[in-house]
Amino acid sequence: MTQTTDSPFQPLPLNKTSTVSWIHIGDLHMVKEGEQNEIDLGRIVDTINRLFSDGSVNFVYLPGDIADDGSAPAYRAVRKHLDRLKIPWFGIVGDHDVHEKSFENFTSFISASLYGGFILGGYRFLRLNAFGEPRPDSFTLSEEQLAWMEAELAAAEQLKQRVVLFLHCYPSDLLQGGDALRKMLQKYPVLLIDMGHTHYNEISNDGTVLYSATRSTGQVEEGAVGFSLTTIDDDVISWHFVKPDDAGLVAITSPSDHRLLTARTAAAPKKSSIEVAAKIWAEGGPTAVSAVFSGEELPLRLSEDGLWRAVIDGHRLADGLHQLTVSAVMESGSALSSSIQLAIGDLPLREVKHIDHENSIGEWSERGLLDTQLGPNKNGRKW
Repeated sequence: MTQTTDSPFQPLPLNKTSTVSWIHIGDLHMVKEGEQNEIDLGRIVDTINRLFSDGSVNFVYLPGDIADDGSAPAYRAVRKHLDRLKIPWFGIVGDHDVHEKSFENFTSFISASLYGGFILGGYRFLRLNAFGEPRPDSFTLSEEQLAWMEAELAAAEQLKQRVVLFLHCYPSDLLQGGDALRKMLQKYPVLLIDMGHTHYNEISNDGTVLYSATRSTGQVEEGAVGFSLTTIDDDVISWHFVKPDDAGLVAITSPSDHRLLTARTAAAPKKSSIEVAAKIWAEGGPTAVSAVFSGEELPLRLSEDGLWRAVIDGHRLADGLHQLTVSAVMESGSALSSSIQLAIGDLPLREVKHIDHENSIGEWSERGLLDTQLGPNKNGRKW
């Protein structure tokens, strides 16, 4: 079956910020209505509709393991909430979605196509199926899908598009097709692979590609329930974890935290003018936004493109890491903030390992990265 980038799924178009943002709702492992994960999904959908449905988030993504047993009743419990979303959504196949050794329920309730792609501005997104055969132990990228993927990646390279892949697991977890995928990752302009499966929040950086995983909504042993929000601003990637009770989010979209820099993303700033940009989500909006950097505070102004912006004079800064914090005071009087570690000069040396998940950037508690790896695939319970 030939599939093209013309997908029945249609995300919201880029708005005037020209950034792309998406929400990732981690593995649901749904069984039936009334259980905690079904209740949590309802809270998550309510939060998304309350804070993120103004057109500034382009789509919602489910990384597989949507139905714990692959059954129709489980999918119905999921669709009850997804049908309330005010943002377009799509899902991909996980190992639990094919527990009945069939794609029938997935294609009936989630997506008629098992893989495909779409383009937003200068970004090409490819949603992949890691189960070329409908078996929970498959973890296979089929030859047909690999050929399609390489054609898509070659087209992206020719058009100078940046690429994001949606895959259920780390490439190193694949039993077939992993070597071919890794070769493509080195050859073509892939910025990020966004995944589920681990059941915990994690970001890995192999120096070329970023890998982000969001904790399960249904089976997890660490931290509070929630979802992740990723934004790409030109070639800067930001990642945040949001809990249903949060009042909003400040995302510094430029410059990049040094831990998220790769050979394909923005270079570390030089000792010159450093442009700061932030994207803010909250009910009512901010009344004042400011940045604190190297002991100084400066205001951010709302620009015509919809981002909050300021310029830092970096000429006097010493080489090394500097914390940059952007804070927003809301109409309600509440405050939101977010921080990054900005590298000036040469980046700190990082040892890069051959296995992708071994390149974890470690704990970043402000972002919900706890580095405890409590899930079914490393140190947690065998769900």
